[in-house]
Amino acid sequence: MNSRYCPRIYHGLVLSSDTNNAVKYAPCCLMQDFTSESFVNFYHDDLVNLRELNQQNILPETLCQVCISQEKAGAQSMRQGLLITHGKPTFEPSVQYLDINIDYACNLACVTCGPESSTTWRNELGIKNILIRSKIDQFLETKLEPLDLSELKEIKIWGGEPFLTNTHMQLLEYVTRRTDASKIKLMYNTNGTRLIDDYTKKLIEKFKFCRISFSIDAVNEQFEYLRYPAKWKEVENNLMWWKNNLPQNAMLSMTVTASILNVLELNSVFDWQQKNFSKSIFGDDIEINVHQAWGTYSVEYMPEKMVTYFQNMQNYCQPWLQKLDFLGNASHEVDKVAQQLRILDQRRKLNSEKVFPKMYAFLNY
Repeated sequence: MNSRYCPRIYHGLVLSSDTNNAVKYAPCCLMQDFTSESFVNFYHDDLVNLRELNQQNILPETLCQVCISQEKAGAQSMRQGLLITHGKPTFEPSVQYLDINIDYACNLACVTCGPESSTTWRNELGIKNILIRSKIDQFLETKLEPLDLSELKEIKIWGGEPFLTNTHMQLLEYVTRRTDASKIKLMYNTNGTRLIDDYTKKLIEKFKFCRISFSIDAVNEQFEYLRYPAKWKEVENNLMWWKNNLPQNAMLSMTVTASILNVLELNSVFDWQQKNFSKSIFGDDIEINVHQAWGTYSVEYMPEKMVTYFQNMQNYCQPWLQKLDFLGNASHEVDKVAQQLRILDQRRKLNSEKVFPKMYAFLNY
């Protein structure tokens, strides 16, 4: 029995744009910069070696560190979650899970994001001459055309903000020409600032199923700080529109990025969702998924007093606590957090101490 079997190793591809007409690709989004070439070789030597290792019940520490760490902590990793939906292990390589991240146009500069994934971040920092998006026709012809998509089960479209440009529509149109879209699930991750027109809605409805997930980390002024320069009331109105106008094959969900800034006040998101956004027009539950921020604002850098306070909060989003598995595990970097927030506040003319008073009570631990 291969207890470390991972479907993505045999069936996954994450494609992202690179400079010089190259494409970065890997089996999953957690294996960053696995390789980069002018074309996608699904049978690259490194991929073949990885598959051979996995057939020996091995997950390489260097490539699969995130899943291994989560599983050691007793949390469900992405690998384990996929095992539930994938079904019986299959070892013959085929493209079944395709993540596409080739358009970095974005109208927000979220605190836990950065210029690598957002043109608004790049504009704020004055960064120029970085690829915004691949030439979509060229990408389809040279990167996707050589791939066998006959067994494709799932497509995830990332950004940037995917609904900001037509890139996602051209991708869907291409897939419907290449293979049977009615057998394929879609997933979008969106910031909630955009709506779709009837043509896009009908295009989505050609697929088997679509999950549209909204990145909502807080409400009111905390949302506006974390998802700068979005306005909460506008996004809230958009979410109500989505709830009542989503494609007939679609379900909605919320993705919350837990960081040192908002972790003490996540219950406000939970309460808002339960009151306003718990079910779609079709009566389906709107789920909430939580993942952790990485980098400067990671919950890993919470000081011990803050961790203790968090863990002893009464009646606090209990299902979510199990998702946050790295509380205070790293050396404390609260001084770095405070320094970065001061820089951000000055540049954006904001006041993080006023917006996140509970967190600031622990910064001078």
